Amino acid sequence: MDIANKAGVSTATVDRVLNKRGGVSKRKVELVHKALNELRAPEEVVSETVSPITVGLLVDSGTSFIEELLELVERRYGDDPNVRFKCFTSHTKDFEPSVFSEQMIAWARKYDGIIIAVREHPAITRAIEEISENGTPVICLTTDQESPKHLGYVGMDQIAAGLCAAQLLGKLSGDRSGEIFLATSAHYRCQEGRETGFRRLLRKEYPNLTISEIINSNDDAETVYKLFKARLNEGAKPLGVYNVAGGNTGIAKAIRELGLPIAFIGHELNENSRRLLENGQMDFVITHDMETELKRCIKLIRRQKDFPDGNQPEYELLPPVLKTRFNI
Repeated sequence: MDIANKAGVSTATVDRVLNKRGGVSKRKVELVHKALNELRAPEEVVSETVSPITVGLLVDSGTSFIEELLELVERRYGDDPNVRFKCFTSHTKDFEPSVFSEQMIAWARKYDGIIIAVREHPAITRAIEEISENGTPVICLTTDQESPKHLGYVGMDQIAAGLCAAQLLGKLSGDRSGEIFLATSAHYRCQEGRETGFRRLLRKEYPNLTISEIINSNDDAETVYKLFKARLNEGAKPLGVYNVAGGNTGIAKAIRELGLPIAFIGHELNENSRRLLENGQMDFVITHDMETELKRCIKLIRRQKDFPDGNQPEYELLPPVLKTRFNI
């Protein structure tokens, strides 16, 4: 109604313009968009006038996660004059703690804030503490760190994610007794949280299910395929698989070759997992709203820049998002 009044047109015209239904003159389209711009929420106007910030984003992960995150940064912030990103990535199997930590320290001298998604390691803890003591905020994205010096963590509630996976596999298994394969990777706190929630609920409510680990997949599809296939060749017939790490395509390939009905739950909705869901090779993907998480990281960095004194660590746990072939 406000837009219609300000533009001097009917509400039906506003509806046609905003929903791109056509049948409206060019002049009225211009009036509606002008009115909409003038009536935008105050926070939207502020977002255009804030001072620019520079952000160093450093990621240690598997290929799919890295590609998805970098594509989001480019799509969302590539043309944003108020947020400038510089990105550094390292694949899980190529991770060198000293190189990663030194890159963090070097960039902290140049940028307003540092966002990291990286496994826990003493070199990373040292870098976080040095950077934070020098006044540059460090925000953990997706996976947290032990050091109390970082400004905050923004990401999914990982324990809740593991609980969801356990509930799903427990119900899918019914009264049957058997093994559930648990695939993990490197020392990421997010994976530890998922595993904690998963084990907790299975132990409590599904004692008919036991866990068999496949560890150190390095978030690599070929590696986890070989590990999983070797276990299957030894005669294992799991009722389900929960992959807390990367490499979903490798697990799907091994299951497909075996030809048995094995329930499969993994993480991160990306190009690979979308295809696996569509083809019925994955049953569920537990994911999260990365764009919202990135926005909140930037908000924390900007707050630190504008109000450098008195900021306390902030932890924003977002609920897991469950995807099936029907809601992707």
